[in-house]
Amino acid sequence: MEKIKAGTAIVILAAGLGTRMKSDKAKVLHEVAGKPMVYYVLDASQQVVASRDIVVVVGCQAEKVRNAITPQWEVSFAYQAEQCGTGHAVQCALPALPEDTGDVVILCGDVPFISPRTIENLLATHREAANVVTVLTVKLDNPTGYGRIVVGEDQTVSRIVEEADADAAERDINLVNAGIYCVKKEFLAWALDRINTDNQQNELYLTDIVSIARDADRQVGILVSSDPDEVIGINSLADLKKAESLARNREV
Repeated sequence: MEKIKAGTAIVILAAGLGTRMKSDKAKVLHEVAGKPMVYYVLDASQQVVASRDIVVVVGCQAEKVRNAITPQWEVSFAYQAEQCGTGHAVQCALPALPEDTGDVVILCGDVPFISPRTIENLLATHREAANVVTVLTVKLDNPTGYGRIVVGEDQTVSRIVEEADADAAERDINLVNAGIYCVKKEFLAWALDRINTDNQQNELYLTDIVSIARDADRQVGILVSSDPDEVIGINSLADLKKAESLARNREV
């Protein structure tokens, strides 16, 4: 596995305020079981790569987030001045990546239960299949709120559609995007230059790199998580309450 992890960098998206949290605190600083949720993501990341290979994208309350992180982790930071979407956030991180980076694992600072093992499995799947993009997915009985994974007739991933942009048939899909990816750095930089804001949110969606890859006849793969709770995202106080309950029942 050490050979598999060589040349890997991790980007943690942690720039949002999280208006649905109904708080003036940066979302990733809200606590789960007594510590900021982003700490769990950093802990998992540092078990996979060295601190120098971790880049945290900050934006809202950037200094507070930096100050919360730097006493424990010697990571790099990238600044997203305006929250223009996940694609824009990753664009901000690219200049901070180490020069020897070959693959980039993209994590969310508000998905605290992601495990080192899953990150390693995602990376291994990505490299063994020679994908340019590998998406972590999960099957949910109730997929409301998540982007859907659209699979083509050849049973390969064709695109990811955000719920706000999905039609009725697409909303019935229960294979959803966990918001976690492994992407070849060279392809990532190329694809991010080709995304646009032609969507309901007028944002640069990172998910668009999947359809860009498919249109360019590049290999896209998925890894289906066996643990839906591992990829739960915290976007509201109700989600935070659920995470607190989950934290009491698992090792985090």
